[in-house]
Amino acid sequence: MYILGISAFYHDSAAALVKDGVIVAAAQEERFTRKKHDSAFPVKAIQFCLEKAGITADQLDLVGFYEKPLIKFERLLETYLSFVPAGFESFRKALPLWLGKKLFLPREIDKGLKRNNKLRYIFPEHHESHAASAFFPSPFEEAAVVTVDGVGEWATTTIGVGRGNDVKILREIHFPHSLGLLYSAFTYYTGFEVNEGEYKLMGLAPYGQPTYKDLIYQHLIDVRDDGSFWMDMSYFNYCQGLTMTSEKFHQVFGGAPRRGDERITQRHMDLAASVQKVTEDVMMKIAQHAHKETGSKNLCLAGGVALNCVANGKILREGPFENIWIQPAAGDAGGALGTALLIWHKMLNKPRTPEKGDSQFGSLLGPEFDTDYVKHYLDSVGAAYDILEDDALDARVAKYMAEGKVIGWYQGRSEYGPRALGCRSIIGDPRNQQMQTVMNLKVKYRESFRPFAPCVLREHVDQYFDMRAGEDSPYMLLVAPVKEHRRKPLTPEQQKLQGIELLKAPRSEVPAITHVDYSARVQTVDDTRHPRLRRLMSKFHEVTGCPVIVNTSFNLSWEPIVNRPEEAYRTFMSSDIDVLVLNNAVLVKDNQQANLDARRNGNNGEFTDPGLEAVWACPACGGKLKADNGKNAACEKCSAAFTCNDGIWQLFSPHEKVQGDVTDLVKSFYEEHPFPNYDDHDSLSSLISKSRKGVYARLLGDQIPYNARILEVGCGTGQLSNFLGIGCRTVVGTDLCLNSLRLAENFRRQQGLSRVRFLQMNLFRPALQKEQFDVVLCNGVLHHTSDPYGGFKSICKLVKPGGYIIIGLYNTYGRLLLDARRVLFRITGGRMKWIDPYMRKTRMSAGKQDAWFHDQYRHPHESKHTMGELIGWYEDNGFEYINGIPKPRVWDAFSNNERMFEKNPKGTLFERSLAQTKMIWTGSQEGGFYIMVGRKVGGR
Repeated sequence: MYILGISAFYHDSAAALVKDGVIVAAAQEERFTRKKHDSAFPVKAIQFCLEKAGITADQLDLVGFYEKPLIKFERLLETYLSFVPAGFESFRKALPLWLGKKLFLPREIDKGLKRNNKLRYIFPEHHESHAASAFFPSPFEEAAVVTVDGVGEWATTTIGVGRGNDVKILREIHFPHSLGLLYSAFTYYTGFEVNEGEYKLMGLAPYGQPTYKDLIYQHLIDVRDDGSFWMDMSYFNYCQGLTMTSEKFHQVFGGAPRRGDERITQRHMDLAASVQKVTEDVMMKIAQHAHKETGSKNLCLAGGVALNCVANGKILREGPFENIWIQPAAGDAGGALGTALLIWHKMLNKPRTPEKGDSQFGSLLGPEFDTDYVKHYLDSVGAAYDILEDDALDARVAKYMAEGKVIGWYQGRSEYGPRALGCRSIIGDPRNQQMQTVMNLKVKYRESFRPFAPCVLREHVDQYFDMRAGEDSPYMLLVAPVKEHRRKPLTPEQQKLQGIELLKAPRSEVPAITHVDYSARVQTVDDTRHPRLRRLMSKFHEVTGCPVIVNTSFNLSWEPIVNRPEEAYRTFMSSDIDVLVLNNAVLVKDNQQANLDARRNGNNGEFTDPGLEAVWACPACGGKLKADNGKNAACEKCSAAFTCNDGIWQLFSPHEKVQGDVTDLVKSFYEEHPFPNYDDHDSLSSLISKSRKGVYARLLGDQIPYNARILEVGCGTGQLSNFLGIGCRTVVGTDLCLNSLRLAENFRRQQGLSRVRFLQMNLFRPALQKEQFDVVLCNGVLHHTSDPYGGFKSICKLVKPGGYIIIGLYNTYGRLLLDARRVLFRITGGRMKWIDPYMRKTRMSAGKQDAWFHDQYRHPHESKHTMGELIGWYEDNGFEYINGIPKPRVWDAFSNNERMFEKNPKGTLFERSLAQTKMIWTGSQEGGFYIMVGRKVGGR
């Protein structure tokens, strides 16, 4: 009998397939769609599960959905009515999804499965699915079962018991009182994204002290000895609003929530430490009461809060249970598996025989690709690689690790759940003191404070961590202290360090996996679950004497874990991973021609820039330039000489000026007011976060192909160029203003972006060869020149046939309200800045606010252009219109998942007039700016 379990429509949608009680396959939809935490109906995950079993949807016997939508909708209505009218906005935003899909789930499942006949659908309760996912795959005949998350239908916390083929809920705590939502409130308040940043908050906690713990107990939550709790909802806003915390919360904890791009201070670290300590205390009391209620020596955990491995480790070490098993996919994704197993064991009353270890097969339940597939793909992209036998591969990779190289490790089936467990992992040497920083900043592109987990050969676990000999922790869900004898004493100077500075002091002989509080999130590796990884680790142990390695998920911070070899290769080429291992194929970064062609200083340690030297030209005569030691260059045709200062090639050549030319005026303005500005604490992580929050930059980053050659004309301070340079792309940023370029180059150099370079260049006299770039960007530049159309004609010649040009201009209609504000600012001397809607709605530093204000209201020159005018430019110069932001037809919405480079209608004159009339109100919010994509005719 085949039973399919489904979770969807909140976050981390997933599918799981069970055959006669045995797990066949399980996967999250995000791994296939590449949308992190994808909540859509898991069509692709279901398709994978069916293909893995070799069946069609018509052969399914039963399908279960992980919760009861009608009861959940009842909660939504009751909550809204309790707070009316305050909750109207959140209710209005939630209602379309409910009316469109959630209330008609049988119809949505029918649509997703495409069956030829009707099927019975089963809807267990949310926490019942969690409880089933925790108990049924566990190795226990009987166990206490605890589930804790944000909220299901009504329940937020449950205590239950599992025996044989049955699981029962004994106690519940109901919404709005939720330990998960309390933790999410602090996640939001400290500037991280809810349902994404809770890991960050947990990782930040050891840098602080729980100085706010008493305030949390005093104001927010009342906890009883049995672990039950009550929360004062006047401090929260999640019931009735679109944020997590209220103004009353902000007054208690010292101010407004941190903005995502603001500096993390000691206060934020102390807030993290405080809510983490409260969470551990509450979880311990819940566990103690579960033990008292059930009398069991075993505990099973699930729900999002069960991913708090610090609390889990504390329960194991200090709690009343001898054994703990935690569902690896403890969040909503695991509900799909729990539903399928619940139907089989409890509803159909089928027997259950616990397996030694567990019956989840190491949670390696996703797709796999054989070496023939890998070879075919690598050949198609021109990759350089070796195919090695297992023993030779292990020896070579162990040697690379011992040399300090970062390894992308891709083997067998992918993991089900949020952790990479050795099949889609980035691994390295834990003895290397720089490994954590390198992996965080140069590979994952994330915050430097984030810790990394160790994999340890199971027979050595008690030699490195405070755990029992041979103790299982195969799913990286338990935190344990590093053994005292493995720790390093701190010097008096190191003992004075605080906050992020704590990272400077190595804590143990395996510093890359030892957090600042001497803890580690442990994964044990054994023969049964992880035979391939174990062989490599055994070789590494043989070479180095160390049975521990660093393990983190194989992905860039904004993407899901890689699923296919193609994604692994792109991640390898887009980051500072040194070596990629795809099954038995080994790729070394320094041997990849695409990498050598794109990066600066790329040839045998010489100061060269092949990415630039392949495309540059003399701006005076168009002749070939020849570089000398990366400092000077001369034209082979006219002998014109150029220099490189502070890493910036100065290739400016003046054009013939006509009366009214504003080049010098605009140049002088931007020398004094570089735009957009950087804050002193900006990092690559914050740049990525900010860029990806904007639809335009995110879509460019996702959709411009790897290995593309990109030119940004008028790059300003280079924020978009630096962002796009993260992929394995050759990026050239040019600008008139040296001060702006110095900011761009300084940031590039500090962050180690080797595929980006900046030039001082006159766009009317390009220092670049014609038809060399796949994409040319020019946003907010041409309207500040004396001859916008002449500038366009100059730069459009740089686009390859079949390539794209993207132009951003001020719109004639979109600037009307801004022009009115400009007059008012002139009258008032720049006062009343709050009337600018962008400045009013967008929290930014004083420096960035000043840069925005001057660029929009103090600029010495600007022109305005209609959509039809720009379309005419395209057509007159051999380009076809492709897309626009906003689109020329007012009823065509530009979506968050828009395909930027797919052809769209350009609209009629009337349709464009309507769209531009709308911009009088909507366009003025961000400067009355519009963007159009054009494609050069010819090429592929």
